[in-house]
Amino acid sequence: MSEPELVASLATDEAGHPTVVDRKARKHFQIVFEVKNAPKDTYAAIFELDRSYYDSRRTLPPDPDGNFRLVTSAYGDFPLVVRLHTKHGEEIVLRENVAEALRRSRPSGPSDPSYAEALDYIATH
Repeated sequence: MSEPELVASLATDEAGHPTVVDRKARKHFQIVFEVKNAPKDTYAAIFELDRSYYDSRRTLPPDPDGNFRLVTSAYGDFPLVVRLHTKHGEEIVLRENVAEALRRSRPSGPSDPSYAEALDYIATH
């Protein structure tokens, strides 16, 4: 069995441009965080976002495929922690900075330059 993996991606519109949630001072990009390959007995994933979020700890059940998916927005980089809880009492902790997760999970092949610009924006804020 594969190890649990955190996958992050920028949500995009039909043209492949990152989805921007308009904010006054900064661009907020819609981001999808997914945990794949969670143990089959994982019943919850707690996503710990930056403390500046109103609801910085979000607990999610698995989807029908056993994956955990959080859609949120962010303007900058921060350390993300995901805690997986299993029915056998095990806690698996995944840690990665948002910018690093986005770069690692970036789709291969040619992409719209606005995707790279969004990654740079997030990494520097």
